[in-house]
Amino acid sequence: MNMRIPPVKKVFIFLTSALALLSFCLLPHGCANTTAGPSGGPKDTLPPRLLVTIPDVNQTGVSTSLKRVELQFNEYVKLEKPNDNILLSPPHEKNPTVRTKGKGIVVDLQEALYPNTTYSLYFGNAIQDNNEGNPFPVFALSFSTGERLDSLMISGLVSDASTLLPVQNATVLLHINPTDSTLTSTLPVAATRTDTYGYFVLRNLKDTLYSLYTITDQNNNYLYNRESGELIGFLDSLVKPEKTMFTYAPEIQPYYAKDTAGLLRRPVEKNVFVFKETPYRQRLSQHERMQHRALSLSFTAPGAQILKTYISQIDSAHIVTQHNYRRDSLVLWLTAPAVPDTVLLHLTYMATDDSLETLAPRTDTLRFSPFQKEEKDTPVLGAREGPGSGRTDNQQGPPSVREKKEAMELTSKVVQELIREKGVSLRFESLPLNPDFSKATLTRITPSEDTVAVPYTVLRDSLDLCLYNLIPNTYVEGTRYILTLPEGLLTDINGLQNDSITVPFKTLLSEDYGALHLQLQNVPCPLIVDVMNERRDQIIRTSRAFTDTTLTFPYLREGKFTIRVTEDRNGNGFWDTGNLKEKRQAERVRMFRLPSGSSIIELKDKMELSQTIDIEQLLNQNVTLSVPARQR
Repeated sequence: MNMRIPPVKKVFIFLTSALALLSFCLLPHGCANTTAGPSGGPKDTLPPRLLVTIPDVNQTGVSTSLKRVELQFNEYVKLEKPNDNILLSPPHEKNPTVRTKGKGIVVDLQEALYPNTTYSLYFGNAIQDNNEGNPFPVFALSFSTGERLDSLMISGLVSDASTLLPVQNATVLLHINPTDSTLTSTLPVAATRTDTYGYFVLRNLKDTLYSLYTITDQNNNYLYNRESGELIGFLDSLVKPEKTMFTYAPEIQPYYAKDTAGLLRRPVEKNVFVFKETPYRQRLSQHERMQHRALSLSFTAPGAQILKTYISQIDSAHIVTQHNYRRDSLVLWLTAPAVPDTVLLHLTYMATDDSLETLAPRTDTLRFSPFQKEEKDTPVLGAREGPGSGRTDNQQGPPSVREKKEAMELTSKVVQELIREKGVSLRFESLPLNPDFSKATLTRITPSEDTVAVPYTVLRDSLDLCLYNLIPNTYVEGTRYILTLPEGLLTDINGLQNDSITVPFKTLLSEDYGALHLQLQNVPCPLIVDVMNERRDQIIRTSRAFTDTTLTFPYLREGKFTIRVTEDRNGNGFWDTGNLKEKRQAERVRMFRLPSGSSIIELKDKMELSQTIDIEQLLNQNVTLSVPARQR
């Protein structure tokens, strides 16, 4: 049965709302994604009701010279974020413009339509009634300029590769026989966008093979722009649509945003994970004088290759280089006896040649102005707190404050749950010169209040030259420790020495806390395993695994946790992004789920819990639909 809606003028005179709903839902290839509800009541809580479309839903033989598409409703409507919601597939170089007109919406097409092509005009959640903002359900209008309507579809889920969170408003593209430049220069043959759940449906497809990509299309041109920071995702193999659109297909049902149960029931055929590619154009992007003896350099791409650093009057042996893991940020520490107020740095490095897009030596002369240190308020001994307290311009600070010799800035940090692994962290504000901790003392206090010397190990951070950890060689639970650094033990590049420092801390008793034991099986590669909070926005504890093993996380407080497993293919201890040209996906990240399907592990007070995780199986799992953390 194939019912056609009459032209718009006749509809307003003769067509009742019941006939409109019936005719839309009996169309052969899919429901028009409309809905209607009973009228009445003092407050309008009903969504707009669609009366007619021009062209008709699923109409064939539409003229390629069609200039506009119209939707007419039973009440005045408005548009919400039309640029994010409304999309024509296959897209054209000039996007259509959308406007309201009376009790309807007009889509003005800017270019002639392609011949023998099935179009899908997606409206997403753009349509609302004008008074109460009641949303019209997700809607898409299909029509064809040929004699038949393509009716296949592909559904899927787009997630952030590093967090697994759904990516809203990502653009999903289909190409046929793409080349290396296709994504940056050629429009796709089909496109759609994801909703708040990261879910997408590509409608009205042909029975052929496609390459599927996803981008965060910041300028809505359906082309990938790597240098602007757009995210990219792709499927490793070609995809062929297998499902046919039909009236009650759950993928295209007219769901409302609040229908959580219905939205979670939608089938997911494909998982796409988007990531930000590493920039490849190398240039110096920023330089700054962090301190009088510290120069900061930032680059646009990782792996900066520094060929030469030259500062007049400073020997190169007095320039100490510190870099981060990605090597896109450097700090040059100047250890010379004297450093000029204004520093001219001649920096030679490998930069991208704009014409050839290859690396070539480049020399920049960088001027670093004199460093202006922010003045800190000097505390006044005995001064009361609150508004009006503190010293005035005429007040003189106590001699003990005013005459105290300036000391180096050194901070200590102790995380009780991590004392066994990290001990006491000491961070220097400025680079220390050959620090010797041999005269520092670490003692523990026995139950009888005796002090016992404890040997310790000093470890400098592999990347941060100003961070050291003093770790006890013997660890006793429930015990007080004291780390003492005598005055003048350490000296930094400014010639400043430390004040006397005492760091007391106490170890925890495992019997007072819970613990989580993770038995890892079928470990195919190095892993990073994180115990996170329920919201997955904070890492509580982290560990690494290289083979089948059991990881134990002690001293956990009562609460709800999640377990994140990250494959570390190159064993560098970091999550690495993917590369489109190399067809290399980002390193896989998965959340461990209980047999119930929940990713939440609840740990009661002083509870020890063991879980077995098949890593190979976990890494190969698809990500399923979940409720977004924040819905807009």
